[in-house]
Amino acid sequence: MTKIIFNIKSAVHAVFINLIIIGVSFGICPQIVLSAELTLDFTSYSYREVDQNNNFFMEDKSSPFLLNLGIRNWGDDKSISKTQGSNWVSLYTLEYSFGNIDYTSAGTGTMKKEYYKSRLEYYISTNSRLGNNDLKPYIGLGYRDLLDDSGFKRSSTNHIGYDRLSQYYYIPIGAIWYINDKLSLKSQYNYFLEGRQTSFLNEVLPNAYSVNPKNTQRLGWGIDVTLRSKLNDKWSTYGFLRNWDIADSDLTSCSPLIYCMEPKNQTHEIGAGISYNF
Repeated sequence: MTKIIFNIKSAVHAVFINLIIIGVSFGICPQIVLSAELTLDFTSYSYREVDQNNNFFMEDKSSPFLLNLGIRNWGDDKSISKTQGSNWVSLYTLEYSFGNIDYTSAGTGTMKKEYYKSRLEYYISTNSRLGNNDLKPYIGLGYRDLLDDSGFKRSSTNHIGYDRLSQYYYIPIGAIWYINDKLSLKSQYNYFLEGRQTSFLNEVLPNAYSVNPKNTQRLGWGIDVTLRSKLNDKWSTYGFLRNWDIADSDLTSCSPLIYCMEPKNQTHEIGAGISYNF
């Protein structure tokens, strides 16, 4: 019964977070439907942790891909024309991802599990005319969360898994280069503000862990590069590369005798997709 309740709680959390994100996005951008670009893509995903001696600790890999659904406005002519009275324009990216994951570790074997990931980025950019070889700089705020659904699953060595919620807060800084009428390149550096990692250990091992530890990460960075090619006025294809490099978290008490830490880690994503512009 405990397992069923916790799985329901995890699913409700994921849905609730994404409903909030969608609601905020519609509130910020009332013209979202008129200027939206709907996206569908597949991502090859990997996440790897190492210990303090840089030895392999664990790795998660997509099996085979994560499916990503999204909506975005990166400043096409239609949306800009509606804000001619201002020198600034609001842009955004909203994405939801899910898929199967293969887990491998140095000490607890292998496991099959699932990922659920959300990403919201809101940018401010200049309201300028777009043409060949033009550059559109921007800066904004970003939030990314990932629910690692491992709770109560057993590894190949019979170790029990636990759910983990990862949250990143960051400042996206970048520019969109309009190479020609068909091709554009969005290059972005993610200035890392803070990471919060919640490990739901008490849910699965209440006798060993008195709390669900929450670790804070202070140091890290990320990059995000997307190359987009227009097929016509409505359809485009795109490919992207995203990386995160995060340092060790702080230490926090998990029980009277145990302290927990999130090791330094790297995330790599590469994918391709198609989009439709209203």
